[in-house]
Amino acid sequence: METGYVVLNVSPGMKKEFIEKAKMIDKVKEAHIVIGIYDAILKIEADTIAEMERIYLNRIDKLPGINNSRLHFVACPRTRK
Repeated sequence: METGYVVLNVSPGMKKEFIEKAKMIDKVKEAHIVIGIYDAILKIEADTIAEMERIYLNRIDKLPGINNSRLHFVACPRTRK
């Protein structure tokens, strides 16, 4: 199982709607509004990195309200739990 995190900047007034839609995407395990440089963070779990990339590019990155986003993969298996 692979884990990744997507950090995003979302348009003003769209955060709550974005989080609600993101939570409905299969493989998105957590979705939170955060304070700081980014507005939201999503946790994704998939069988492979390729599957995670497909979810990010075909589902998450097409949600309305995203100004920019970045997908980060968990690199070290010892820190995945």
